[in-house]
Amino acid sequence: MAISKGNWTLGKTGGSVITDNGEGFAPNTGHSDVEYYGGYLIAESIQKKDDARLIAAAPELLAACQEFVRKVECGEARSRRSYKQMKAAIAKAKGEK
Repeated sequence: MAISKGNWTLGKTGGSVITDNGEGFAPNTGHSDVEYYGGYLIAESIQKKDDARLIAAAPELLAACQEFVRKVECGEARSRRSYKQMKAAIAKAKGEK
């Protein structure tokens, strides 16, 4: 799986999610209009802010779930690190600090 790299956040225009890493973004497509969006465009036209937060948290949610599954498969399901990682990803998705 090759998702866009970098830190995904809410963009400066309403209803957009951006990344700070432009690797893999084709020029002249609008996705690299950093001045307008505030970063490289992942998604736009997202009507609900809660949905945009969830999309912005997707990389962290995926990483936390993958780490947790790995820990379960290795018999380390009670990992404090995995728990903290999942809590942080959930908080980001909910717009909490």
